Amino acid sequence: MDSIPLVSVYIATHNRVNLLKRALNSVLAQTYKNIEIIVADDGSKDETSQVIQEYIKDHKIVYVKNEKPKGACSARNLAINIAQGEYITGLDDDDEFLPDRVAHLVKLFEQGQYSCVASPYAEFTSNGLIERTLDDGDISLQKLLHSNVIGNQILTKTTYLRDINGFDPQMPAFQDYDTWVRLVAAYGPAYKSSTITYIWYTDHEENRISKSMSKRQIALKRFIGKHDTYMTMRHKDSMLILSKKIKNEAYSLSEFIELTNKDNFKMSLSYFVNTNMSWLKHAFDKIRFK
Repeated sequence: MDSIPLVSVYIATHNRVNLLKRALNSVLAQTYKNIEIIVADDGSKDETSQVIQEYIKDHKIVYVKNEKPKGACSARNLAINIAQGEYITGLDDDDEFLPDRVAHLVKLFEQGQYSCVASPYAEFTSNGLIERTLDDGDISLQKLLHSNVIGNQILTKTTYLRDINGFDPQMPAFQDYDTWVRLVAAYGPAYKSSTITYIWYTDHEENRISKSMSKRQIALKRFIGKHDTYMTMRHKDSMLILSKKIKNEAYSLSEFIELTNKDNFKMSLSYFVNTNMSWLKHAFDKIRFK
């Protein structure tokens, strides 16, 4: 077992013990066996602590906790700072890994010179399953600054994530996106495979940061301010489209023509269809739900 690199998997959690069990079990079921699991509890008041103690009896699991909630970034950073693995990756407490995910990502990382690697995911919604497999291949900083084409989780060297100071607790949203930009800016292109290894669950009704319009607006402003020196006018056009999406504003044909470029075409077209051709969106949804 020790002949293969140790991989630390961090799971930040807050009052979602039943969902956490599914996440934990998916890591324990990995085909890659040299794994350290770090559960970072952000001030939970439910039975998380008791349940984790039962897991610790039989498995290699480390448990750390903020006594008072400080946010997901703070919890993730607790885990990153104590991780023993050569490599590190994350899992949201309401999602799950497919069995080959860690093995797949380690193999990808060791095949190339990348800052981090990722894979696409399947989104489990209340209407069914959507496979989201776009944007595979090399991801440069120039490409990444148009939109978060990496997704919500990566695998990288633990030292890399520590060197960029982990996740920024001052970001009320876009924490993943901001972190990936800093990682790629510091260590070079990322790589995203075409193989789905992650299930993203959006079928439950519990609160998500991504649903807060005000937090997303504040976060986008901070994101642009932090990374402005890297951005061209084309990147700022993409940020304007993203701003309109957050505010759910109208998107006219003239705006579509003015703001669209080859690097943001898919995002721009998707939003144009959603806001102006809802009948076509509904038709696509019928096709893509599995």
